Amino acid sequence: MRLALSLLLVGLLLLAGCAAAEDDLYGKDLYDRSCAACHGIDGTGAISDGIGTGTNTDLNLTDDQIAGVIVVGPGNMPGFPRFSPEQVESLVDYVRSLAE
Repeated sequence: MRLALSLLLVGLLLLAGCAAAEDDLYGKDLYDRSCAACHGIDGTGAISDGIGTGTNTDLNLTDDQIAGVIVVGPGNMPGFPRFSPEQVESLVDYVRSLAE
């Protein structure tokens, strides 16, 4: 029981450290840290769908809709409600740049 609690505590501390490390990241840096593992470094997809040209990002989604996807996370994608509004806006701008 103590081992399980210790492992849980270590895991929570690691997660807290990851979140704190994201506090000062914006745009490409935040994307690289939080999105690229699934969506690909260039937005063309990795273990998840791409988000660049020819994808839903490129298909008339508004900035507010993309922001909602980032914060809430549809389907298997986790949401990122911990991101500040400024971070979300910087991600929307960066994702838009991938579709150019």
